[in-house]
Amino acid sequence: MPKLPPIQFIHEQLKNGLEVILYRNNRIPLTHVTLHYRVGSSHETKGKSGLAHLFEHLMFQGSHNVGKAEHGRYIDSVGGRWNATTSKDRTNYYQTIPSSALDLALWLEADRLQSLEVSPENFENQRQTVIEEKKQSYDNRPYGNAFLRFDELAYENWAYGHPIIGSVKDLEKMTVEDASGFHTRHYSPDRCVLVISGDIDESHALKRVKHYFGNLGSQTNSLSSPDLSEPKQKKEKIENIHDKLAPLSATYMGYHMPPSGTLEHYSLSMLAAVLARGQSSRLYRRLVYENNWVTGLSVGPNQYHGPQMFCLWMQFQQDVSQEVVLNAVEDELERVRQDPIPAEELEKARNQILYRAASSRERVETLGESLARFATCFGDPSLINQETNRFLDVTVTQILEAAQQILTRSNRTVLLIQNNS
Repeated sequence: MPKLPPIQFIHEQLKNGLEVILYRNNRIPLTHVTLHYRVGSSHETKGKSGLAHLFEHLMFQGSHNVGKAEHGRYIDSVGGRWNATTSKDRTNYYQTIPSSALDLALWLEADRLQSLEVSPENFENQRQTVIEEKKQSYDNRPYGNAFLRFDELAYENWAYGHPIIGSVKDLEKMTVEDASGFHTRHYSPDRCVLVISGDIDESHALKRVKHYFGNLGSQTNSLSSPDLSEPKQKKEKIENIHDKLAPLSATYMGYHMPPSGTLEHYSLSMLAAVLARGQSSRLYRRLVYENNWVTGLSVGPNQYHGPQMFCLWMQFQQDVSQEVVLNAVEDELERVRQDPIPAEELEKARNQILYRAASSRERVETLGESLARFATCFGDPSLINQETNRFLDVTVTQILEAAQQILTRSNRTVLLIQNNS
């Protein structure tokens, strides 16, 4: 099996704690600038859910030198792309710009880090925006609330169990002081990773970073990481819900598994490829090609940094029995618990992993986000050069052992979604 050459990058830390990662690829004149803050919904406290996601919105509402919503307009004006996302574990803000606009992106990000305008007006406006977003993206979308409910059902620990978007009840009682305090605690150079990838000169880029960020003060706080520990599940959890918006019935099921970066993560990721990646995969052949029971399926770890779930999502064809399909899935899982994966199936999965890894290097955005993820979640961006090999080095024995340990009925959570039919 061929090996990919290591990715070369520069990793620096400023005196105020800001981590800076620089990756040079001058193939096209584009630069990706991303900031990952070590704060996600798992850092919230009960009664204050939704604050992390709310800040994804508030960070675009203006700062000392930038007016409300002008951040995006500035990036648009140079032909760039921008956005932000919130996860359980981190919040990131990014823009892909012509390389000549690097100073613009750095100035914009430094200004809102230092002097965000958390005014009562902006707070109230964005709180209502998030409440409407929950209605549009979850309450009034097929399967929307099912995805929220699954984590609530599967996780005993509130840190991962509650929705990233928060509850409307919590959002409605939230105050601007809550928001200001959250920003003060979590938005600081020493809790941030800045990655610049693409068409850059590393020494020049680092000088510009120091110019814009070097004098920003850090909170120098001692915030601890949230407790993500999850008790061992000893009994299967099954719940039926009705979704009047769902065009077809569906099932979301999962098995508790160790965190990202563990041997089990890589072993079960390879198993997911064997089960459901491509038309020759086991579940696709049985559930789609041979029997036409499901319209599609998705299988694999949920990619949380802490305790994960090995998840399976299936949408059923009209009038197909959920019980029949679930029995077929259990039959396939029993096969992988009993018999080692044949060498040719594992080789196919390895080829898929290698192809995806090589393809990801074509886009400076993808590579920049990956470097930021390894630095933010694992504290070591150099792990990016071990990632592909950790997948490729997985053995049939390790897959068998992970399946036997994790894919058990007592460790399973099943959410059955019924439609109107």
